[in-house]
This record gives sequence, C-alpha cells and structure tokens, in this order.
Amino acid sequence: MRHDMKPEEGALAECQIERLLADDQGFFKRLVEGMRCGLITVDHRGRVLMINELAREILELKEPLPAEVPVHVALSTHPRLARVLLDALQMSHLPNRAELELRTRERDGKTIGFTISPIRSEAGQIGGVALFFKDLTLVERQEEQERLRDRLVALGQMGANLAHEIRNPLASIEVTVGLLRRRFKGCHEELRLIDKIAPEVSRLNRTVTRSLEFARPLAPERATHDPRLLLEEALEEAENRFGAHEVLVERQYAEETPPIAADGQLLRQVLVNLMFNALEAMEGRGRLLLSARAISRLDRGEPGVELSVADSGPGIPSELRDKLFQPFVTTKKSGSGIGLAMARKIIECHDGMIDVMDGEDGGTVFRVRIPCLPDASEVD
Repeated sequence: MRHDMKPEEGALAECQIERLLADDQGFFKRLVEGMRCGLITVDHRGRVLMINELAREILELKEPLPAEVPVHVALSTHPRLARVLLDALQMSHLPNRAELELRTRERDGKTIGFTISPIRSEAGQIGGVALFFKDLTLVERQEEQERLRDRLVALGQMGANLAHEIRNPLASIEVTVGLLRRRFKGCHEELRLIDKIAPEVSRLNRTVTRSLEFARPLAPERATHDPRLLLEEALEEAENRFGAHEVLVERQYAEETPPIAADGQLLRQVLVNLMFNALEAMEGRGRLLLSARAISRLDRGEPGVELSVADSGPGIPSELRDKLFQPFVTTKKSGSGIGLAMARKIIECHDGMIDVMDGEDGGTVFRVRIPCLPDASEVD
C-alpha cells in the first residue's frame, strides 16, 4: 500500500483485488490463454496440468487433453519435447533460451525456442515445471534466406565474369566446327565425331546463358493475375515442351483464391519449370496435382496465395533436398542446375517463398507462396 494512500482508499483497493482474485479460476485461465507464447505445465509426477491454446496450435494438438495425462502420452507426436520436460523434473539448472527441432504432421521441420521454469510449493520444493516456448521456424527461414542472398550475390558476380570468359572460346569452337564440317565433307566417320562436338557446345552455351540470367538482378513488372489462370497457362507450355504423355492432371483450385500482384511472365517461368520437372520425373506416366488456395499468413503476417505442383514420381533424395535450390545442384543427368535456383530468385523478388516436401503417397510437392499485396487490385 502506498504511504500517501488514505485508509479508505487502501480498503477499496484491497476489496477490488479480493473481487478479482475471487474469480481466480476464470482470471488465470484468461491470463494463460491470452499469453503470446505456448505454455505447458507438468507436475512432479510427470503429468500435464495445462496446455494453452497457442501451444496446442504450434504442436498441432487438435483436441484439449483430459486432466493429468502423462506427458509422454500427451506429447506422443513429440517424444523429444516430452523427454525434455521429464528430464527437467530431475535437473537443478533448467534450460533457458534453448532451441529444439520438432517434426509435425505436415512433415515440415519446426524449431521452437523455449525456457523452462520451476513451479515450487509453499515449502520451496519443486512441484513441477512450466515450459514457455515460441515457434522460431519463420525466423530461421528468414535468416537462411538472408544467408542465401549473400551467397548468391557473390556467386552472381563470379558467374558473370566466368560466363564472359567462357563465351569467347565457345564462339571460336563453334566456328571451328563449321570449318571442319566443310573440310571433311564426305568423310562420314570424321563428320560423326565432329557432330558430337556441336550439341555439347550448344548445351554449354545454354548453361552459360542461364547462369548470366541468374546473375542479373530482377525487376519484376507487377500486374494483377488470377493464380489459377497462371497455372493453366504454365501447364499448357510445359506439356508443349515435354510432348505426348500419359500423366493424369488433377486440379484443386479453391473458388475464393484471391488475385495476386506479380510479374506474370516470371511467375509462369517458375511454374513451367516445376511442371516440366514433374513430367520428366514421372517419365510421362503418373499423376500431376495442381492446387491453388488462399493462406492467411506469410512470414510477415500478410495474406497470400499458395500454389503447389505435386507429382507421383520417385521423389528427391534426402541428401539433395537441402541443396536443391542452390545453383548447379540437379537430380538430372543432363540438367544445368540453374532452373530451381532461378525459381527461388524469382519468388523471393516477389517477397514470397518456395519449398519442397515429400508427397503423402510418395513423389514430390513444390509449394510457392506469394503475398497478396494490399494494393493488388490497383496494379495495372
């Protein structure tokens, strides 16, 4: 009580506090549910006393748990987290600002940052522990993208210099191949060997050209587009490039999918590349699923659209998945490894995200997320 407070004011304040605490059950419930971090409390027997709503959302626990469920049962989908909580009951120095990687039903890795605090009884004994945590996944993805941007800037400068140095000898080789064709006219064996040079020179030239395109900065010319129409246009172009196939194409387009403000040509380039890769991976037989839907949040809390291309192919080796969007990394025997790196560059210049994951029934799923800018409807 303040020293300058009158007795009647002090009595009134105490009455207000008593009335507030009289409804302590509802008050503390609202307090816990209103917290901006996940909270799990566990008693000394290893039984969960409370999990707030945000914790259930981060951990993807759909149903509220009955009272005093063993922590290993409550967190059966997250055994590492259950073990951390049980170990904390035996520790004298509890983790503070630690991190833990989780696996979720969506198969995306999640990283949480957490602190564990003791819950003491009136006698000062440990009666349980409280875990406070936040989802750090988006923060880590942003940091990873920033590191990648730095590497790409350096690589782009080096690539531009290398491309210039390589193109001049390539031009000389092409001229020499033409001269040799005329000189060995009628010599079938010699011409057969010469003809092996020309396609390889052309392939190397295409790789250099793509590397130059990747090194150049992008300046997207945004306009309003229907993302479902972009998917259809990209599919038509990918099928024309691939040729005849027996792939079953399915679509899952949400009716409420909003328009996006994007460079249509660049975004189609990304989608064509993903679809063509899918057709090649399936060798012209299988199932291709295209989908478009609205999403409520991106890394900056913006509404957006998610476009996905899912195939029933053999999938991507796990050792390549983390490197897949880096230049010159490819699963193809004759691929340049520029396509997916360029796709990521295009999506990032739209303030979006692209990632890859395993399909539920095998195959590969590429997801492209583009924000719906507030003024998308006003873009010409």
